[in-house]
Amino acid sequence: MFIKYFLILLIVLIISRVVLRWREKSLNTREFVFWLLFWLAAGAVALQPDFTGVIAERLGIGRGADLVVYLSLVAIFYLLFRIQIQQKKTEREITKIVRKIALKDE
Repeated sequence: MFIKYFLILLIVLIISRVVLRWREKSLNTREFVFWLLFWLAAGAVALQPDFTGVIAERLGIGRGADLVVYLSLVAIFYLLFRIQIQQKKTEREITKIVRKIALKDE
């Protein structure tokens, strides 16, 4: 029972950080909605852990814990993909800036 309350407290703190980052314009609205929904879903699972079992059963997955693992892996790989795209974009922008500076100095 303690872990449930601990998780809820942790999720509330994380949501407050997400809201703070959005207000500071560190997150755009799309990112804000994604993270807010993600952490609200995590809170729902913390409050009603049997719910994942019901969903898993309807999807033909053995256990609710397996469903959570599968969804977590998909989310992690998606976020890695997004980070890689952003990194490549940043590298291209840095290259452009360095070229401009190099040509300007000549």
